[in-house]
This record gives sequence, structure tokens and C-alpha cells, in this order.
Amino acid sequence: MVLAKRSFHSSIQLLKRSANHLIAKEKGSFKLVAFPEPLPVSSEQLADATRLFARPVKFIQSISKAEQAPDSSKPEKSTLINNLTNNSRLVKTSNRPGHTRLLNFFDVGGQIRLVDMPGYGFKSKEEWGELILEYLSNRKQLKRLFLLIDPVAGLKDTDKQLMSHLDQQALSYQVILTKRDRLSKDAFATSKFEIEKYLVENAICCYPQLLVTGKRRSNKFNDNDVVANEMAKVKWAIVNASGITVHPSTKRQ
Repeated sequence: MVLAKRSFHSSIQLLKRSANHLIAKEKGSFKLVAFPEPLPVSSEQLADATRLFARPVKFIQSISKAEQAPDSSKPEKSTLINNLTNNSRLVKTSNRPGHTRLLNFFDVGGQIRLVDMPGYGFKSKEEWGELILEYLSNRKQLKRLFLLIDPVAGLKDTDKQLMSHLDQQALSYQVILTKRDRLSKDAFATSKFEIEKYLVENAICCYPQLLVTGKRRSNKFNDNDVVANEMAKVKWAIVNASGITVHPSTKRQ
């Protein structure tokens, strides 16, 4: 399992990046107020990740109990799936809380597996919480959990409770801010700052980089190029967490 401890990553980044994420408390003492600036992702890395998610995605199995999970040595991640695979029909979506009632496993390009998980929020936590927590606590193939946070609503109590559980279990997770298109540039920056501030002060096993997704809206600050680049970064984060090398294309040139 990949454990991304804050202290380790912060120390490494401090040696390589600027110190804009620190404020001075007193002489010789500093306080972490934001995640360190992440190292840049190369165009080759983004291309590799994009190539993997362009390959066939196959539904494997749905489970209602953690012990029903399929045997596999491939790394697993839980994250948004339809946007990653550019297939709006792969996973059924709904605005109703608790719509997803099973853990759904998908194979991506024969190299990794994505897991679509039940919601843990309002009207769903009590009914499906045990399945989620049992899977997260016992699934050795799980490399990282990706938490989808709506920046319009901000962090909810259920988000904080889940992160606290993950910290107690020493499980690696990373936050993805969704629905960026629903906020102005300034409003999004404010929400992002507040969420990041909470994570810095309270989250232990949260990977120190916020990812972003949103719909394409050419009349706003997240146009097609911005959205495509942000999604490519999410794909690379999954590949990086898996620790895999994307297989080269076998198509004839």
C-alpha cells in the first residue's frame, strides 16, 4: 500500500520548491498553511496516463460484501470513472443519495482496477458505511482512495469523519475537487483555500496535492484545454499511485 505521509512529502518538497506554503510563527519557526507546490508532471507522463485510460475498460464484478471482492494482484483505486474513461454509460449516475449500492470493479487496460464505491453522505452512510469501511480496512490491493469533494458545498461532517477513519487506519487518500465549473474563479480559489487549510491542519494520510475536475464551459475560466489538462493530471495521479509503468501501444505505425 502506498502511504503518503504529510511529513515525508513536505520535507522533500521543501528542499526543491519555494516556501510560499509556510508562514513564520516566530524566529526560526514556521507553520505549514498549504500544500507545497507539487513537482511538475511531464508531457510524457500525462501522455502515458491518457493512453492507459483510452484503452478498453471492462466491468468485472459488483459486490455487496467485502469478502466477495475478486482475486487480483493488480492495484486498485476508487475514483470517478465515467470522466476518466470518457464513457458516460460505464457507471450509472444519479442525484439521489445512496444510488450506488454496491462496490463495482472495472479493469482498465489490463493494468489497474478502478472501484466505484457507494456514497457515504446524507441518507447513505448508515446503510452502506460498513461495506465501505470494511473494504478500505482489509483490501490489500487498494493503493489510494480518491475523495470527491464539491467545492460549492465545501467539506461536510461526513467527509471529515471518513478522513479521520482513513487516518486512523493509515490509508492513503487524495482529494479531488469536482464541479469547478459551478464557481467563479475567485469563489473556487476561496473554497480551495479553505479545504486545503483544513487538510493541512487535520488530515494525516492525505496526499499533499489537490486535484480538480469540472465540465467544459468555454465561457468560463475552465475551458476545454484547462479541463483536459486537469483530467490528465487526475489520470497521472492514479498511475503514479499504482506504481505501474504504462505498457506501450501495440498498434502498428
